[in-house]
Amino acid sequence: MSSKLARTLRFHLGEFNRHDRGSSLVELALVLPIFLLLLAGTADFGRAYYASIEVSSSAEAGAIYGTQQPTDTAGIQSAAALDAADVGNLTATVVTGCQCADGTSVEPNCSIVPTSCSAGIVNYVQVTTNATYTPIIKYPGLPTSFALQGSARMRSAY
Repeated sequence: MSSKLARTLRFHLGEFNRHDRGSSLVELALVLPIFLLLLAGTADFGRAYYASIEVSSSAEAGAIYGTQQPTDTAGIQSAAALDAADVGNLTATVVTGCQCADGTSVEPNCSIVPTSCSAGIVNYVQVTTNATYTPIIKYPGLPTSFALQGSARMRSAY
């Protein structure tokens, strides 16, 4: 490449750079709000998903505790709440009862044995947890809060 051609190319590239000095700033100003909104939405979705997992897991933790201590309703609720310490507004509901071993008939008070239970009767503990998730940003078209629910049902030892 001749030196004259190289000088000409440098001159024209320099002219090109001088005319485009502010274009990258304009592009950044246009793209940055969209990128930040996308980033905040991703973080919000991640928080909601984490809270949903915590609520479901807390129901299971309460049910596991309830399999060993089915009459300790306060302990079951406490076990569920301790498992989801990051979720502040968690409530746990406990239901105990009996059912046929094959799962066909349910008796909530366990005092009446159904005649249709040929396989025997088993006791169960069911824990339902509820919480409300509020997003960081209010998105148009979406509700301001979401109800999260978890449920677990297990056979108890007694």
